Amino acid sequence: MEKRDLRLSGATVATGGEYRDVKVSGASKITSDILCETMNLSGAITIDGNVEAESCKVSGACKINGNVKSDEIRISGGSSITGTLTGKEITLAGGIKVGGDIKSNMLKLSGEITVDGDMECEEFRLTGGINSRGVVNCEKCELELAARSELNELVGAYISVREGNGVTGGIIKSLLGKGKGSLKVNLVEGDEIYLENTTCEMVRGEKITIGPGCRIGTVEYAELLEIHSDSRVENKIER
Repeated sequence: MEKRDLRLSGATVATGGEYRDVKVSGASKITSDILCETMNLSGAITIDGNVEAESCKVSGACKINGNVKSDEIRISGGSSITGTLTGKEITLAGGIKVGGDIKSNMLKLSGEITVDGDMECEEFRLTGGINSRGVVNCEKCELELAARSELNELVGAYISVREGNGVTGGIIKSLLGKGKGSLKVNLVEGDEIYLENTTCEMVRGEKITIGPGCRIGTVEYAELLEIHSDSRVENKIER
């Protein structure tokens, strides 16, 4: 049996189910789980259930009260997801809130992002600001900070934390209007680490460069440690 499409606009309420293509706009509501090939949401959409799709694109002030699983996830605007995000490539832009974990091969974030759970990915790129209570675990992590940010733990093979002074970072920094981009984190652990404007209790790695504006409790290193004159490290331990 061929799957049907779902089209909603305006102030409409519909049940979930299994569809081919889903396109919803306006102030519509879907009251249960939805399984589809492609999903496009725009406006003030509410979904009370889980979403599973091959491609999921969300814009506006949408709210998904459940988990989202898709090969490609793109969410922009002021949307929120109460559950987990799972996908091969995930892009979040704007003032996005995620209540659960994020798992992805490629994770790209821009704007002000809040994540209550853990983030696990192969590659993680951020331009803007982030607040997370969980652990970030990735192979490659590049943070270009344009606002004050907080993480619990940051773990990866290659880690770079810099103030957002590039073209994109500078624009977002100007839009956010929240002063210097900085990071507060309990633990940073990796093979190769570069940090700017970072306050951290423990930094542990092979090759570590502490750039300007850092306040570090203890650094444990194996091969290399460089510390900028503008930064302070209380304890240095060579393994």
